[in-house]
Amino acid sequence: MGKRLLLGILKGLFIGGAVGALLHFALGAHTITEWTNYPLYAGVGAVAGGLSGRAPWKPGAWIAGVLKAIFGVVVGVGLYALGQRVLPGIPMALPDVASGTPMAHVPLLFAPMVATIYATFVELDDGGDQPEEAPASGVRAGKIALEDIDVGEDEEAAKPAAKTKKN
Repeated sequence: MGKRLLLGILKGLFIGGAVGALLHFALGAHTITEWTNYPLYAGVGAVAGGLSGRAPWKPGAWIAGVLKAIFGVVVGVGLYALGQRVLPGIPMALPDVASGTPMAHVPLLFAPMVATIYATFVELDDGGDQPEEAPASGVRAGKIALEDIDVGEDEEAAKPAAKTKKN
């Protein structure tokens, strides 16, 4: 559990930090206006959900990845709305950000928070890799076990006839 918690925090900080740093340093968007915050944090939640937990490129995990990403849109928008109302302004001035600016309007600070909260939740909930089921009995050839193959009545009648012809 501690490993999953740490992994969720690290994934969230990396994803949110990358988005915040891209906007702050590369694009020069030090603060974001209110109407663009909703799609921004929806995207942060979607990416954090899609990449957290079981890897979406593993067999059978892409559906769960898509569902986590869709739910991440809702979580990202909800966390932004909550943060906008509850979190105080920034007490000290950052480069190109005035003191007193609401924290939810500074993606360099708030995007890692949103991504970390949701990525940690997904990592703890998903549980990582599940062990493969061991075959109950018989020999496995790919995904089909030999006991799953039905032998028809015609084939059973042909087996004794073939043995008598050989003798």
